[in-house]
Amino acid sequence: MQGYLKKYKVIIDAVSPIYIGGGEKLGKKEYIYMPWNHHVIVPDIQKMYEDLANKKIAKEYETFMMDSRNKQMTLSQWLAQHKFKEDDYKKWARYEMDAGDAFTDRNCRPKPKDIDAFVKDAYGLAYVPGSSIKGMLRTVILTKELLEHTNKYENDKQQIKNNAQVKKKRTQYLQEEMKQMEMHAFHTLNRDEKNAKNAVNDCLAGLYVGDSLPISLDHLTLSQKIDLTLDGKRKPLPILRETLMPGTQIIVDLTIDTTLCPYDIDDIMDAIDLFQGLSNQYFYDRFQRKVVEDYAVFLGGSCGFVSKTILYALFEEEAVPVIDKVFQVTLGPNYHIHKHEKDVKLNIAPHVCKCTLYHGTLFDMGIGKISYEEV
Repeated sequence: MQGYLKKYKVIIDAVSPIYIGGGEKLGKKEYIYMPWNHHVIVPDIQKMYEDLANKKIAKEYETFMMDSRNKQMTLSQWLAQHKFKEDDYKKWARYEMDAGDAFTDRNCRPKPKDIDAFVKDAYGLAYVPGSSIKGMLRTVILTKELLEHTNKYENDKQQIKNNAQVKKKRTQYLQEEMKQMEMHAFHTLNRDEKNAKNAVNDCLAGLYVGDSLPISLDHLTLSQKIDLTLDGKRKPLPILRETLMPGTQIIVDLTIDTTLCPYDIDDIMDAIDLFQGLSNQYFYDRFQRKVVEDYAVFLGGSCGFVSKTILYALFEEEAVPVIDKVFQVTLGPNYHIHKHEKDVKLNIAPHVCKCTLYHGTLFDMGIGKISYEEV
């Protein structure tokens, strides 16, 4: 192996349920919930349809699927009406999973219906894309840069303050500002001197992260989104996600090309440690939910605080008013619906912690413990 390539096996142990979305959403007519064993089956539609056709009710099924007026009936209820049993469901199963603590909260209104599916590979197995892990690493390394070279980013700070007065779509939240800061931090290769923004100048082109090894669907569970307030109140929301169970291992190959990337594995682990400290200081400690695992990382959807951590690194104690201004111009009516006016008064943004229940225990979403082995 070339001496300038440093190769590692990276292991992320899920400390809490982790959600990485692949864009697939399962509607209430696309999965079967079995309350007697609290499992969910996602059926192979073709196998199921063949059985329905054999029983001469395929047309009735098509009518049920196409009927937009019948918003209440689920596939589970429709199949039960037609006398199908668990043995039928298992015969059709693409996969089956434990429903976790989903569907158990009677106080949740409206009731959860759709399921946001975990990303899967061409063979139908769960995996974590390398891009998700590299994106997380970019964020922690940038945070380290901002904390250690504050003066270098004074212009970026001022630009964010100015732009926080301008209305933008939520999808554009800090997009340009982040690109600008990343360019200042990482575009150091001078491969294209005429265009500093060109990605060929990015030194993190020398940080390669592969997709994870496939993860058995036995490691999936359902997680319902719960907002936790500072005073300890829990608000369950009608949002269900397929998540990796705590204890699941995510294994990826990571390679550092030392001719391009100035950060070695120790720098990356230091950045992870710094990011965790910042997250605890400004967020998790306020909820009495300090993340205590060594070298914790925050992965995937539902980590509400992570995208704001960059602003805490830049503005430190002044961050909350800046985040509040950003929310005001990007959220529109949702600013008041989600009660973000509380953020400044409480001196924390966001003012809720994104959680879920797993086996009766409240977990913060998306936390893993990272380690590595040199190969």
